[in-house]
Amino acid sequence: MMHVRPRHITVVGALIVVLVAAVAIGIPDVVSATHICATLDPASTADSDADGLSDVQECTAGLTLRSGIVIPSCVVAPSNRSACLDPDTKDFFIAVIPATTGSLLPAGGFDLATGFAALGITAHQVDPAQLGADRTVSATSSIKAIRVTESLDTNGDILGICNQGTPQDLDGCVVYTQRILNFINTTCDSAGDKVTNRQAVFQQYLLHTIVHEAGHTLGGLAPQYNANYGGNHYKTGAGYFMDQSVQYSTKGGKCTFSVYQNWNLTLDPPGVKLKTQ
Repeated sequence: MMHVRPRHITVVGALIVVLVAAVAIGIPDVVSATHICATLDPASTADSDADGLSDVQECTAGLTLRSGIVIPSCVVAPSNRSACLDPDTKDFFIAVIPATTGSLLPAGGFDLATGFAALGITAHQVDPAQLGADRTVSATSSIKAIRVTESLDTNGDILGICNQGTPQDLDGCVVYTQRILNFINTTCDSAGDKVTNRQAVFQQYLLHTIVHEAGHTLGGLAPQYNANYGGNHYKTGAGYFMDQSVQYSTKGGKCTFSVYQNWNLTLDPPGVKLKTQ
């Protein structure tokens, strides 16, 4: 199991800094995959991009979700990349499950698609209520979604946890939203800080933690295990989603949370694995 803990240092104030790499992480407006589909055998069971969806599904048939929504092929219906399937690049599915009562997740949810685009993969966010008991997203396919469950438990300092593997293996991702909020509030209260927008800090910290934990079930990102950093993590402050923890420090009576929203573009994309090879 992989997890994130807050890094414990002296805190006397609070200010959030969201740090995003100066690289293109957006999703193309329109995508039309032609490379593989031009010579596709309709009887083929190949999965050229190794994402668990067959070339036939991604070139022609698309995928009908349990909700009845159809995600078409980018070839048949070119559109925003997050709304279609492409045999040339990897697709995966993710569902964020709110606590039954008292959820701290934002009412409008998160747009997770852009969070993973720099890895060269496309996240399709699906309705958790429509998942099968085994996390399958469709009645006609064995493809499974990553499931990230919100917990309001306050007994501990682990902020997020997930099994390492692929979306087709055990996921078990949990994000402890109340612990994150309590950590921010305790930090700010101890400093007597009444200025910081704590909700803004919380929203960015939460998004970072969801993406971080999902990263562990996309092949184990960061792909290199390092016991000094608690497993498949980079050191705190390295500047990536997969840092061991969010870094914060104190200067001038303020606490700065460095919530990095970058991927290691050298090591992380080659480490992505969406199915057992």
